[in-house]
Amino acid sequence: MSVLLPRGRLRATAAAAAIFGVGVCTTAPAEVTPADATAFYRHLVAVDRAQALRDVEIPAEIVGLLAGVEVPAAVEKLEKLAAAADVAANVALVRTQHWCVGLGKRSAQQAEQREAALREVLPPDQLETSLGVLRAEQEFVARAAAACQAARFAYGDIERRLRAAAAAGDATSSSELARFTRDPDKRTGLLVAAAEGGYAPAQYQLAVNRLFAVQRGETTENVGTIRLLLKQAGQTLPAAKVDLANCMATGCDGHPADGATAAAFAVDAARDGEPSAFAGMLRMPWRASLKGTEITAWQLFAGRLNEAGCSGTGYLDTQIGLTRVTNQLEQALPPEQLEQARSLAERYWSEFGARARREQRCD
Repeated sequence: MSVLLPRGRLRATAAAAAIFGVGVCTTAPAEVTPADATAFYRHLVAVDRAQALRDVEIPAEIVGLLAGVEVPAAVEKLEKLAAAADVAANVALVRTQHWCVGLGKRSAQQAEQREAALREVLPPDQLETSLGVLRAEQEFVARAAAACQAARFAYGDIERRLRAAAAAGDATSSSELARFTRDPDKRTGLLVAAAEGGYAPAQYQLAVNRLFAVQRGETTENVGTIRLLLKQAGQTLPAAKVDLANCMATGCDGHPADGATAAAFAVDAARDGEPSAFAGMLRMPWRASLKGTEITAWQLFAGRLNEAGCSGTGYLDTQIGLTRVTNQLEQALPPEQLEQARSLAERYWSEFGARARREQRCD
């Protein structure tokens, strides 16, 4: 089984897309705005790549090279480090290669659908700016896809190093390898080893896998570990806090449902800028513990984060979704409560905006 997909038969996989964590740095100034579409999209890419490499220590310039469409140079630098036994650089090579896979899957139809959605939801004063970001995205993807084709990935060497590092007990390599291991027992073994080593992404994935197994009725083994693993992972991964909240609110692991405590964990994840926390406020049972003004305020907070580029290359999709949601929420509130929600959103931003931008690597 090869974890790397040679050029000419690249294909996207769900496992490749499910990269944990958030980034090392950004290279564009945080104050860059969507009005400067090309610079802003480069900022979005820098945030996106930084988020994808949060848990590996690599030179900050690597993120800048990728955002600047200098993929061959980034790969060359990472390869030199990896060849000198830098396991983090080797993991970064795996993730960069699969990022390239994803670029190759972008289509003109997707861009057309996004443009139609933008025209549907945005007012005229925002539309042209967002369409400029969409054009910048299309230009970047075309250039980056070509750059990825020119990059020299040493597929065999990368895979060999990944396996050797996992066998030697490196938690990051074990967790990375697990994503591409088809045998369920071997995959679980790799995750368990990484989780026992205190590696938060492995703890999170192991909890999710066990939760899915329970929901599918496949097994009740290790159910009692789900909540503990999510708590451990949630210390550094805001997304795990949200899944912990969802689990607590539904009693997913056999414990009685506790919506109020669940909401506390979810709101704390919102303070970290975690996107799934804002989405959960619209559909999860723990939302009943929040007032309508609070839910609306947090969606407005999420919108400000997005405008700062904190959604990375998901900026446009997030803009579309949040615009639809906030329009509906604002229309449902009486004028006095709407003003309260907007005032509350300002307070949230003042108190937690810097924290969220730091956590999402967009400051």
